[in-house]
Amino acid sequence: MRTIYLVRHGKVEFPGGERSCIGRTDIPLDHIGRLQAMDLGEYFTKHPVEAVFCSPLCRSKETAAILSGGRFPVREEEKLTELDMGEWENLPFRELKKVRSGPEQEPSRGECRRAGRERMEQAIGGILEETKGDVAVVSHAGVNCCFLSGILGVPLDVSRTLTQPYGGISRIQVEENGGYQVSDLGRKPGRAPGEAECEEIWEHYKTPERVRRHCMAVAETAVRLGNMLSERQNGPGRDYGSASENPSGLDLQLIRSAALLHDVARGCRGHAEEGERILLREGYPETADIIRQHHQLDREILNEAAVVYLADKLVMEDREVTLEERFGKSAEKCRDNPEAQAAHQRRYRQAERIWRMVFPCE
Repeated sequence: MRTIYLVRHGKVEFPGGERSCIGRTDIPLDHIGRLQAMDLGEYFTKHPVEAVFCSPLCRSKETAAILSGGRFPVREEEKLTELDMGEWENLPFRELKKVRSGPEQEPSRGECRRAGRERMEQAIGGILEETKGDVAVVSHAGVNCCFLSGILGVPLDVSRTLTQPYGGISRIQVEENGGYQVSDLGRKPGRAPGEAECEEIWEHYKTPERVRRHCMAVAETAVRLGNMLSERQNGPGRDYGSASENPSGLDLQLIRSAALLHDVARGCRGHAEEGERILLREGYPETADIIRQHHQLDREILNEAAVVYLADKLVMEDREVTLEERFGKSAEKCRDNPEAQAAHQRRYRQAERIWRMVFPCE
């Protein structure tokens, strides 16, 4: 069974720094986009392909070149280019939201999504005809969503909701009968975003500075706990703080990134669940799952989610405290609400049980 790796290019250098509706406007990657392309290159060292196909727009070509790293031939395909956005082209997203709140769901002078899907289907069909093995196809969010909607049975008018983050991969299996099966949708190559991308996510979702300081303090505590558990398992003498994985089974990069982003949506109602949705949109399902659990763990085992959960309970604002101090302070907020009090007690007892697992002799 052949695999198509449908890739969205890396993040671009928006004019003026404000995210806008970009179709045929030809702009390059920014520094985050180049890092994302490098992550893709690392991924494809483990998933080699026969060739890399890209659209003629420079953001796609640059991503394809970095992804390939000279290991695979890169070929341009005109039909992989982005939708023509007509009068929406270069419109800031804050203004586009107002336009799309009306009856018009597509630009009147641009390319309709049905035409985009047909063009993309022709492009993919031609690529499969001229190749025999697995291929990477570096294209754009709009046409990717149009193509994927046909496979997934999603109506075109809501296809924009499909996950297609910058530098994300949708893995598509080509079946013997010529059909397609999507096994991954808009998933980033790694399990967790790096430091620069975490900061980019804070910026994009307008996480307040005081919340960022809290998240950084939680991340420091979480990595320290993770390192301590690693030393207990593997013996002292090695620093796992910057390693993505270690023999104890804990992924320290995943712990750090999830801790940095656990309160990315603080201020929203149900901010743990909203944080999960944000990281799913960004292409990091494993990070998203830890963020969802930072208020209530699914299972009481010593995994990455438990480390972040406990670290969050040991930090108040940006300073480390005891569980008693942390929960004593937060108890004041729910003293007049019996339901909130019961939830508060559940979290406290769960934190105590995780603490005893981490510090069994104390």
